[in-house]
Amino acid sequence: MRVLFCDTSFAPGREALERLLPDDEVRCCPRAEIARHIPEADVAVPLMSRLDADLIARGVRLRLIQQFGVGLEGVDLAAARSRGIPVANVPSSETGNSVSVAEWVVFLMLALARRHPEAVEAFRARKLGEPVGTVLYGKRAAVIGVGNLGTAIAERLRALGVEVWGIRRRPGAERPAGLAFLGGPEDLPEVLGAADFVILAVPLTPLTEGLIGRREIERMKPGAYLINVGRGPVVDYDALVEGLQEGRIAGAGLDVFWSEPPDPDDPLFRYNVIPSPHIGGATDYSFGQIARAVADNIERLRQGRPLRNLAGG
Repeated sequence: MRVLFCDTSFAPGREALERLLPDDEVRCCPRAEIARHIPEADVAVPLMSRLDADLIARGVRLRLIQQFGVGLEGVDLAAARSRGIPVANVPSSETGNSVSVAEWVVFLMLALARRHPEAVEAFRARKLGEPVGTVLYGKRAAVIGVGNLGTAIAERLRALGVEVWGIRRRPGAERPAGLAFLGGPEDLPEVLGAADFVILAVPLTPLTEGLIGRREIERMKPGAYLINVGRGPVVDYDALVEGLQEGRIAGAGLDVFWSEPPDPDDPLFRYNVIPSPHIGGATDYSFGQIARAVADNIERLRQGRPLRNLAGG
């Protein structure tokens, strides 16, 4: 079986899969060369690359498009369906991804609250006892998107003495443990105005694209921070830059971007932004679990058994 990772990123994940499939050919290619390599692949792993109808049509041997993780927004599902190619992912509930990303959210919050970039500069300048930060204890965080990831975030923040409010598309009658408040989309304005930290943990869909724009940033509590571990386009780029420039919000922690990898010289980074290169879920634990799930689906494909976690299934 020939497995093609459609990007050179996330190498440790690819290496984990290679160890589980020693008799298969697992390779990668730069995004610009997908069209050249995909005709030889039995399984395509899109990662952060877009697999449009043209690329899918070039995959004359493709028997499966298997994401190494959750996000399938870059895959033309209709094109794959028309060619009879199944598309599958690995839900975060089956891996350590939610745990890993939730811990990274705590890191980004602490880095912002304790003014980590300034602390590094103070260390280099041989200054002691500054800058003075703030604690998470007693603060209020709003988790936008209370699914597996949002619930994992809430659990960890509650342990740190943070009051957690949540928003999800269908709140339902049952409120996950640890949430002081759970509302629906109509409650978003109130929640934004009450939170010291707004944490975005939603996938990119037509409903969530641009979810946080100028109006939402204006409604945020003065001095609040924005954390995004969902997808970059969930936030309106211009609105975020404007909000930071004008001091409407105090800063942002971003693990996802509008174009990845992001340009380190982007004007956004002139402000109080702590960026990370989409590593929230990049841990030994989550990569190992995801690789096992991907390997299992490839074995199922080889043996003609039903595939797991099919899109739309």
